[in-house]
Amino acid sequence: METVFLDVAWSALAARMAATALVVILVSWSVGAFGPLIGGALAGLPMVLGPGFYFLSQQFPDDYVQQAATYAVYSLSATQLFLLLIILCAPNLSPWRTLLCAVAAWAVAALLLSFMPVQPVLGLALFIAVTAFSLRASRRLAGMKGTSKAKAGWGLLIFRGALAGLLVAIVTTSSSLLGPSLSGLIMAFPIGYTVVAVTIHQTLGAASLVATLRSALWGTGSLAGFCTTLALVFTYIHWLPALLLAAAVSIAITLLLVFRPWSRRG
Repeated sequence: METVFLDVAWSALAARMAATALVVILVSWSVGAFGPLIGGALAGLPMVLGPGFYFLSQQFPDDYVQQAATYAVYSLSATQLFLLLIILCAPNLSPWRTLLCAVAAWAVAALLLSFMPVQPVLGLALFIAVTAFSLRASRRLAGMKGTSKAKAGWGLLIFRGALAGLLVAIVTTSSSLLGPSLSGLIMAFPIGYTVVAVTIHQTLGAASLVATLRSALWGTGSLAGFCTTLALVFTYIHWLPALLLAAAVSIAITLLLVFRPWSRRG
């Protein structure tokens, strides 16, 4: 039994490592190719959460997964504060100092949110409120101008993606020991955004980073849609259609963000 558990766990780690690397490479490339609006929206696809919850559903009962999905929704409110801190700090601080401030803000917020009740609708309402606040608080930087730097090569992007995947493996391993609430909170830690932010800050500059992450404030709505849908339906239907429905909701939100110009106005 122990061998089976270890095999599944390592499969989950490998899937999350590959998915996170893909997010980092895809978003960093798409910012340069298509601009920050599309790059930020694509960052909201559940390429990391999807595999994570798939393997949770294979290892734990439905109510565990439902609770983890609910706290992942709460965690996404902390992610919005994480993005806001990067947006506000990036014009004046180095990439790593900016990241340190953002991670500290996420950790404090996640700790407080761990005491919230298992109510996915409440989590979604809080996410919407924090998103609105973050968009408003960062509005003065919406038209920020800056000089673009040289784009990162594919080798550097793949290397940073691999580092992100390694961090995901560490987070996933520790979260399996913490129960559904902390598991869900840690599962949604913005590891993809972390490396994307540093990569864009170093290679394209603060102006591109601000524009991308303001779009990502909208794009995270796709993740919120995924986690909320999963939390609402997982205990009522089979795990596979639940995951597929949640993914469909997330993709629909992403398509709206990419093709609807109103997301530019935030």
